[in-house]
Amino acid sequence: MSHHFEDLLEQLREKVARMTAAVQQEVEQAVEAVLTADVKLARAVIEGDRRIDEEEVQIEKAAIDLLALFQPAASDLRLITTIIKVNGDFERIADCAVNVAQRVPNLAANDKLHPPQDLRIMGNSVIALLRETIKAFNFPDAALAQQVLKGDDVVDALYHQIVHDMVHMMEADSNQAGLDLSYIMIAKNLERIADHCTNIAENVVYVASGRIIRHMHTA
Repeated sequence: MSHHFEDLLEQLREKVARMTAAVQQEVEQAVEAVLTADVKLARAVIEGDRRIDEEEVQIEKAAIDLLALFQPAASDLRLITTIIKVNGDFERIADCAVNVAQRVPNLAANDKLHPPQDLRIMGNSVIALLRETIKAFNFPDAALAQQVLKGDDVVDALYHQIVHDMVHMMEADSNQAGLDLSYIMIAKNLERIADHCTNIAENVVYVASGRIIRHMHTA
């Protein structure tokens, strides 16, 4: 393959690296905004989403151009097609971070703000999972991607526990139902972020090994 192709592929990698760093920052700031009821930080998350949307479009266009102009084979083809797939997952992770941030003003207006401990743990777990996902993708590292798939189970368990606890609290004190519902919706979006990490991890395994492992995480 030509040097021109290699240069363009490297530029594409750099675009993706910038986007994933921005997405990671969005999620970290959204979680911090929730735990501290920081409305200003939440607004920064919401405003930052526009840049990520623009980068997603640029990455998709650059990747499609590479496929059309050079018709790469083997590993390069797997990489470029995977970039197109995970590009959407990363953008939707940022959307989930925005959804989380949009709940912060409601939290800040409540004088009984005490985020559930499981929500704190879940937020930190999702941040760690996303960091591992990005690292696995950048290398690519199939073994680390498999660890991401296992980590999703922990996040799912925390989500179900939070929903159970919040429903119980709403039944016990309907006056706090709005706050409890906000926590449920925040947890739901964090769980979705973990699901997108799972999608990305599956694609990392494909890039690294050529194996398609969707629907067979134990394979």
